Formats: sequence, C-alpha cells, structure tokens
Amino acid sequence: MNKELKYSYAILHSVIVDKSYVSIELNKVLESVEKSVNTATITKIVYGVLEHDITLDYFVSQFVKKSPSIDIMILLKMVAYCSKAVNGIPPFALVNEIVDLSKSIDRHQSGFVNAVSKKLISSEIVLPSKSNVKKYLSVKYNFPEWVISELLQKHDVEFVTALVSKELPTLTHIRINEKKIPVADFKKQLDTLGIKYTDSLYGYTLYVDYARLLDTNLMQYVIVQGLPSIVTCNVLGAEKGKVLDTCAAPGGKAVYLASNPDVVVYACDIHPHRVDLIRKYAGSCGVTNIKFFAQDATKEYTPWLDLFDYVLCDVPCSNLGVSRKKPDVFLNKSLSDVKTLAGMQYAILENSAKYVKSGGVLQYSTCTILDNENKDVITKFLKNHKDFELTPINVAGLNLYNDNNMYTFYPNMTGTEGFFIARMKRK
Repeated sequence: MNKELKYSYAILHSVIVDKSYVSIELNKVLESVEKSVNTATITKIVYGVLEHDITLDYFVSQFVKKSPSIDIMILLKMVAYCSKAVNGIPPFALVNEIVDLSKSIDRHQSGFVNAVSKKLISSEIVLPSKSNVKKYLSVKYNFPEWVISELLQKHDVEFVTALVSKELPTLTHIRINEKKIPVADFKKQLDTLGIKYTDSLYGYTLYVDYARLLDTNLMQYVIVQGLPSIVTCNVLGAEKGKVLDTCAAPGGKAVYLASNPDVVVYACDIHPHRVDLIRKYAGSCGVTNIKFFAQDATKEYTPWLDLFDYVLCDVPCSNLGVSRKKPDVFLNKSLSDVKTLAGMQYAILENSAKYVKSGGVLQYSTCTILDNENKDVITKFLKNHKDFELTPINVAGLNLYNDNNMYTFYPNMTGTEGFFIARMKRK
C-alpha cells in the first residue's frame, strides 16, 4: 500500500472527523514515519485537500447521487486532489490504492469508490455559473457560502471577490529579538546563508523562508509573530504602567509588550497548562516583567478592579481571518457558532472593562473579519458603557478599513491576515 496516501488519510480523518488541529496531527505523524516515506508528499496532500475542501466537495458531488459517509468522502477528495495536483502517482495506481484503503473502512463501498474515482480522474473541475455569485465565489476560492453571504451584506461583489481571492506571502513573518542581535547583523547572516527574506512594516520585522531558518543557529534570535499581532501591541500604546492581557496564550503579545521594561504585564489564560506555556515562552525570550495567572476572563476578580492602565482583550474567535494559514478553520463551523462566540467575546469585554483605570485604555481585537464578532460586539458594548469611547489609531504603511474608529485588516487591503482592532479609552 502507498504509505503516503495511508498516512495522509489518517491525518485528514483526525482533522475532519475528530476535529484535531492539522498542524499537531501532521507533525505527530511526520515525526514517527519511516525514512523511506516522502513527508513532503504527505504534507502536500493534507494541506491541499483542506485548502480546497469546498471545491473538492462540489467536484465530488457532481458524480454521486447521495453523499457518502465522511470516511469515504475523504478518500474521494484525496483522489480528486491528487489526480490534479500531485505528480508521481499514476492514475491507475492512485485508484487501486484508494480502493484498497476503502476496503479497510467499508468493503461494501469499494466498488462505488472505484467507479467514482475513475470519473474524478478523467474529468475536469467545472465551476458553478458566475450568475450564482455566492456559490461561484465559495467553490472557486474555498470560502463557505455563509461567510460570503455575511461579507456581501457589508461590501460589494468586487470587494468580496478581491478579498477571498487574495494570495498572501508564503514566507513566515518574524520579529527579531533586538536584545540579542542588531537587525543589520541578522540580515547579514541571512544574506551569507542565502536565506530568502523581505522587509516588513517595522525595521525589526521580516518575512523569511522559515524552513531554511530552522536549520540554522539564527533561530535563537527569532520570534514568530504575525504582523497584525505586532501592530495591535504597538497601537495599544503601553509606554509605562500595568498591562493586563486577558487571553494571553500562547503568549506572543504578552511577551512583546513586556519587551518594554517600563511596564508590568499580567498574562492570563483560563487553562493552567496554557499559562505554563506562556511562562516558558517568556523565559526563552529573556523577558522577566510578566506575572502569570490562571484566570477566567469572563469572571470578575475583585483585586483587579480599576487597577490597570491598559487592558488588552485579544479574544478567542472563529479565526476566519487566518484561513489561508490555517486551512482547517472552516471545517465544522457555521454562522451559529460565530454568534455563540460573539456572546463569549462580549462577556470577556464587559468584565475586562472593570479593570481599566479612569483614563485608561481598553483594546479589543480578533483574527476574524466578520462584523458579528467585531463591530457588533463593540457597538453593543459602547451602548451599555457610556464611560468608554473609541479612539483613532494610525498605522503608517497599512491600508486599514476604518469604520468609525473600528479597524479591520482586510487581506486585499493590507496584504496581511485578517484582523480587527477597536481601541477605547475610559473617560
């Protein structure tokens, strides 16, 4: 049996059926496979199927009268993707291997899998008619129709098309730890090693070929952090005083904020083991002015009332803004899930407001692009809290979408992952 296909199926099953994280499952398998196995092929198949899940679902549906079980559907999507995008597996071998896999799942379905697989291999993907805008954009760019529908309520077709079709940099965004090395010296070493990189918004940030970087001693100077994450820390404006990061794990923002020795950062998460991760991360970065707390952000903690100069609520969200980086984001997610998240986000924001000093700053952020989790949450909060007001932010070099001082990082405008920031001041 083709081991690359076997392992790919196992990973995809864990992600799609068991709702595991693709990065974790993929790494787990790749670390355990035999040396003879082509790990690059496994990675390509897994990410390829997930990145084109909606497109492949539509393609397969053209050849089946009734949707098969999830297990069999995963196999058929693998056939569809591999036949169009993976070299090195001849069509007849691909069909035979997938049919063999199907026998280990449900022997009665092997004939069905064989017949449909042959049709998928011999056919080209035909997109829906452009007259059905939502369906067309959904299938072509792998965005759920309900997401397209939500976006079209706020923007015209041209904008939404540009948004969902935007390709982002394939290089990884990093922050250079200037406490350990000057940026110029770091770049010189990259040049010497022939590692590809491009400049980012700030002098200490780069987009870099991370796979090449992993094999060098330069990793000790690098912190992987998305540009919007860095921006949200910078616009918070925490020059001195006490800063509360209410939902800090895995710790990128808390550690970056604490690089300023004039602040004390309180880093929180509801789960103690995630607090330990923040603590270890801070230690590896040489940051000491952080305090760590296992704290539920929706529950009032009396000792913190009116204590903080700055409170950052980078709340748990649907992650729809980072779907290009995390292709499993759309799996098993619906509009009702987003609305449920919005309720929790509001609860975190309302509770966190109690901790802000008079004249202090409360900042809300997400890595999603829908109003349900962004503008609607802030609008409701301000309606119920007249003692807070939105303040403008300015990020030179980034074309942010400004909706009455609520800012969205739309990928087609900023060239970054999707993000949202609302900065408020307590009167």
